[in-house]
Amino acid sequence: MITGRTYNRLQLPPYELPRHKTRMTIKTQTHKGEGYNEIRFEDEKDQEEIHVHAQKDQNIHVNHDETTFVGHDRSEQVEHDETIAIGHDRKETVGNDEQVTIGQDRRHDIGQDDFLTVGRNHTIHTGKDRTEEVGNHRRDKTVANHWVSVGGHQEHTVEGHAELQAGQAIRHCTKVYEIEAAHNLSLKGPGGTIRIDDSGITLDGITILMKGPMNQMGGGTRNALALAAAPTTGQGMDRACAMRADGSCTRRPCPCEKGAA
Repeated sequence: MITGRTYNRLQLPPYELPRHKTRMTIKTQTHKGEGYNEIRFEDEKDQEEIHVHAQKDQNIHVNHDETTFVGHDRSEQVEHDETIAIGHDRKETVGNDEQVTIGQDRRHDIGQDDFLTVGRNHTIHTGKDRTEEVGNHRRDKTVANHWVSVGGHQEHTVEGHAELQAGQAIRHCTKVYEIEAAHNLSLKGPGGTIRIDDSGITLDGITILMKGPMNQMGGGTRNALALAAAPTTGQGMDRACAMRADGSCTRRPCPCEKGAA
């Protein structure tokens, strides 16, 4: 089998001589068409190169291991689609920065667990909506402070129990604050309890001190204020007459209007 060819005046080499005297080429021409396949070797000092050109497809099959070492930069360009299938594990190490730019969508499907460790800051910017769904439990832990800012409305729906604990204080500041309980509402403190249920309002405390005027209005189906251990109302007090033997009265004004000073 003979490979290569002998160049002469009728069969010139593919590259100009003596300009490319350090270049060796195996170059073929497409049958019944325009195009070629080429393997080219360049041996000029500081310009050494192996060039491979496939007019259409290139297939490389390795039965065992493949190792590629690039001493400096590497550039790869795919004009259409790229598919990579890895039968077992994959490990990628980047010594400095990594940047990925995606023109449209990106999807990740993970069969089991996903671990992300960030040594410093983590920033996520979403231009429109964000949806997160957890099939089982969720736990968030912040070692220092935690800020949440909502530009519009916020709604929390809990099917079971909801509990909020603060080691120092809880402060709510708003224009309108409404608390609604279907069965009962209790406010508990060291000195007493305020309970609101279907029987009314019950104040239970060591001492109950009310400052300011009190207005009592009728029309309710039940007592507006029910005090625990409230005294019996009783009957009205009789007016005792303080008239003296001489007809004078020591009270001003006279309660029975019989006496005069």
